[in-house]
Amino acid sequence: MTKIKDFDDYRTLVDVVKMHDYRYFGLNCPTISDEEYDTMYFALQEYEEQHADEVLPDSPTQQCYSENGNGKRTVARRTACLSMKKLHDAKAVVKYLRAQQRATNISSKGTVVDVEWKFDGETVSLVYRQGVLAEATYGHGKELFGNDCLDHIKHVQGVPSHVDVWSQYDRVEVRGEVIISLEEFARYSKAGKSPRSTSNGIMAKKVAVADECKRLEFHPFRLIMDGVTRHMSAMQALERNGFKTSGFVSALKLEKPDAELEQDIENIVCAAEVEREKLPYPTDGLVFKFDNYNYYDRIGHTDHDAKYNCAFKFRPVFKAVTTYRGHHTTVGEKTGKITYVADFDEVEMNGHLFAHANCGSERTFLQKDLTPGCKIEVSLHGDVIVCVDGKVGEEPMGFVHHPEPHVIEQDINQSQEPEAEPEPIPQPEPEPQPKPKRKRNYPQVGEPTLREKREDTSESEDKGISVKTVLAGVLAVLMAVSTGVVVLAFAGAAVFLMPMIGGLTKE
Repeated sequence: MTKIKDFDDYRTLVDVVKMHDYRYFGLNCPTISDEEYDTMYFALQEYEEQHADEVLPDSPTQQCYSENGNGKRTVARRTACLSMKKLHDAKAVVKYLRAQQRATNISSKGTVVDVEWKFDGETVSLVYRQGVLAEATYGHGKELFGNDCLDHIKHVQGVPSHVDVWSQYDRVEVRGEVIISLEEFARYSKAGKSPRSTSNGIMAKKVAVADECKRLEFHPFRLIMDGVTRHMSAMQALERNGFKTSGFVSALKLEKPDAELEQDIENIVCAAEVEREKLPYPTDGLVFKFDNYNYYDRIGHTDHDAKYNCAFKFRPVFKAVTTYRGHHTTVGEKTGKITYVADFDEVEMNGHLFAHANCGSERTFLQKDLTPGCKIEVSLHGDVIVCVDGKVGEEPMGFVHHPEPHVIEQDINQSQEPEAEPEPIPQPEPEPQPKPKRKRNYPQVGEPTLREKREDTSESEDKGISVKTVLAGVLAVLMAVSTGVVVLAFAGAAVFLMPMIGGLTKE
């Protein structure tokens, strides 16, 4: 096909040309001549010049490959790999799902929301061209590109290199999470502080290490393919074709009233929190996702979240008390964002050792008010992410508590006469307690400024008030005098000009 009629023809030709690119550069076995390839390539260029608003980011004519600062090649994507909204109670989940219904006018009748495990690993996108694995990128965000990991993913479990039933399709995309099982994590000698950081570290290496990549597993959570509209059937089809799906936990029907939906979600979450202890993978929650893929474009997304799904984060089960030692900062490779990391004495939670915790931005870190040597409580959220919950108690470590001073009665002098009564011992006057400092509250926009009332008024304050009063009076007098002068000037001008005007009228 060399003549492009519409966008569908253009998209199909992009897939065909990229398939020939992979055969030429990746497999070194081209199936067409250079003249045939050039004809298709020039047809793409011609269409894109006439329809600049329809150019696909992964078109062969665009800048699809580059080198980032870490030496990793970046590959263009057609759609961004976004995150999802994090929620912590059933009422919030129902409210969020109802909001998407109202915003896009989706009927509750027949609408199903699938519930599945949320694995926290490295987000990876796989692209199959005519049934052959041709592209693999990792990383999520709003950018339309990802880091190339094709050499890594070939060794990861649960990723077939060929899918025969897709041989007639020019492009099929599968998205999922690359994770490490708890058993492999325990055996891995170079394991990091958490399974998530371990899987991320293996996939981020510039050169793939086959023995390390074999410890990882790929679990899909989305299939992008022509004709596929249902999530549950799509995951079942992936499982039949050799992928390792996480399996469904349950499903919700939105035609139920809100109260019943909340109760159903509570039951699902409580059962899942018990069941996750038997899972061979680390999980930090559940995902609630609309089953119908046709709703996804209608619901839309933000720069950070895909609004057609949300995550219910499990409540922390593992907690520990340790000593805070200080902090260090890290800088994101792509965003340049500075993240504060708390350092503390190593603790064991859920069978793993932890000595650091991500505290987010500088503002979030400073709100915790941590001082070296203080006792802090840390918890393992979702068995995956360690967090600093705050200080333990009000007093930091090393604070010496001084008790209230008490008076010891003096011994009576035995040489004194028994009739004489001992002189009363003067009691020390209580020391005046310092007045607590008033916390300053900065008013928000539109709020009145609050000022502290003072109990005593000094002479200088009285003088200040009287001076203000005098100044106000002087200004009032000056304004009155100036007004009178102006009025008199106009009156004088009228008296002087009236005879002259009268004489002119007589003539």
